[in-house]
Amino acid sequence: MLDIEMARAASGIVEDCLDVRPDEEVLVIADAKKEGVARAIARAANGVGAEPIVAVMPLLDSHGNEPPEAVAEAMVAADVAFTCTTHAITHTRSRLRAAEAGTRIGVLRSVTEEMMVEGAMTVDFEELRRRTEAVRDVLDAASEVHVTSEQGTDVTFSVEGCSAFSLDGYFHEEYGFATLPPGESPTHPAEGTANGTIVIDVSMDSLGQLDEPLTIDVKDGFVSAIDGGDQAEELRRIVDENDENAGNLAEFAIGTNPNAKLIGNQAEDKKRAGTVHFAIGDNESLGGSLKSDIHLDGVLRSPTVLLDGEPIVEDGVLLEGRPE
Repeated sequence: MLDIEMARAASGIVEDCLDVRPDEEVLVIADAKKEGVARAIARAANGVGAEPIVAVMPLLDSHGNEPPEAVAEAMVAADVAFTCTTHAITHTRSRLRAAEAGTRIGVLRSVTEEMMVEGAMTVDFEELRRRTEAVRDVLDAASEVHVTSEQGTDVTFSVEGCSAFSLDGYFHEEYGFATLPPGESPTHPAEGTANGTIVIDVSMDSLGQLDEPLTIDVKDGFVSAIDGGDQAEELRRIVDENDENAGNLAEFAIGTNPNAKLIGNQAEDKKRAGTVHFAIGDNESLGGSLKSDIHLDGVLRSPTVLLDGEPIVEDGVLLEGRPE
């Protein structure tokens, strides 16, 4: 039982990151696998005098699936909503609609009880906010991105006109949500501009920790081929069985959290400083226009990233002197 150990992290998330206030209605969404984390958040909300309501919904099939309509409506009605779910509902129309209604949303996708008390959640949040905002500013100002790796990644794409975000654990009104654990700056590749090869070598949503690297070829912004054993076959099946935008290269993000570990769980893997991740599927919640029922992230361990020809990540090391 980690209830006592989780209390400190839960209080920080509720009081500092989402600024929950007395008498606010707080919806805590869980599924059967995440009830312990949800209880910790609900207790912390109750501790500040808010009115927590816990809703346990069925386990979704994949990241990016819409929650049940009753949950979606409750998200709109709440002052604050925490999504303590196995599969992320961040990149859904339900989350966007709730944000537009003014709901402050805290995303704890795939967060386990152990993750609440170690690794990425133990970071200095204020220092991380400064670092992540600095990376956001550099990424936001860039036009062209080139990512390579010793494993075979070599992909280019435009981010001209595509906003970058600072997912530093704190709620940002312009985004409508906070993400825990904290530590990434994402954007979306300009639609139709990505070409090359991406080699995912850590973990992938819906697949978990990888047995062998996944090689994803991208042409004009869409996945054209996926190779790499049984898990590659499973990913191909997911893309083929979903909608026409399931293969869209939807996201590019740089990890900024020095305390994050590579544990085979995307909630933490993609926050590790110096990693990057790409996603396929829906990009609407990142400012794009391509909707999909899935949004699946995949992490690269040791990339090199050039923004307009200048390095910001080199062989998996985030260059602190660059984002200032």
